[in-house]
Amino acid sequence: MSETHSLQFAGTSDAKLRLASTVMVMRQARVGLQVLLLRRNAQLAFAGGAWVFPGGAVDQTDSECDDNTGLEAEQLAARVAAVRECEEECGLILDSQQLVHFAHWTTPENLKRRFATWFFAAVVSEAESDVVIDDGEIHDFQWLTPSQGISRHQSGELDMMPPTYMSLKLLEQCASADQALERLRVFEPYWVTPRVARDADSAVLLYPGDAGYEVRDGALNGPRHRCIIGDHGVRYIHSGEDVGLAPMDNL
Repeated sequence: MSETHSLQFAGTSDAKLRLASTVMVMRQARVGLQVLLLRRNAQLAFAGGAWVFPGGAVDQTDSECDDNTGLEAEQLAARVAAVRECEEECGLILDSQQLVHFAHWTTPENLKRRFATWFFAAVVSEAESDVVIDDGEIHDFQWLTPSQGISRHQSGELDMMPPTYMSLKLLEQCASADQALERLRVFEPYWVTPRVARDADSAVLLYPGDAGYEVRDGALNGPRHRCIIGDHGVRYIHSGEDVGLAPMDNL
């Protein structure tokens, strides 16, 4: 899996943190709930070849008309960027007000490119789900059920970054796109900055509540809250009540 190649150390923790946003677009098809995944151009420096949701960095123009400040202004700009990127990358038209915020991921320190990314979700009808990729940043697309996306990732067919994988995991038990959106609407969004470590021969991303999170030691005994990055893609581990935080893969 090329997933492990995204964990490239910069040698310093002062890499510029860019604001970004992404939107998990869902539709209700005859086979059930489907999610849109886009394959990034393999030549791109960041996440080349990975399967992702539509999204990208927030531009200055995304916040030019906003009079708010602080976190509220940041979220509004991220909503505008998510709508813009979705139209640019795959031709789908969304409204910023229909986006449901459900997570926020910040790239670990000491990586070469760092993003503070707002994760949103939206539902489109099957009739309005015709995808036209830009054939620049995006080279392919698929509509897949969450289970299909996860199984194809684990079989090596789809390279995914952990936040994409974790977002699909959230939807595994949802029967429909509308049900998923409503559950995400009342879901308490999680905010997480993973920490890169190792446990024996495995690369791991540690999350709050993991025994090794504070000291960045993946081998430290105790609660486990992490993703393991291996030959079979991403695998999420939450060891239970000892973590002290709810699992991030369950609505």
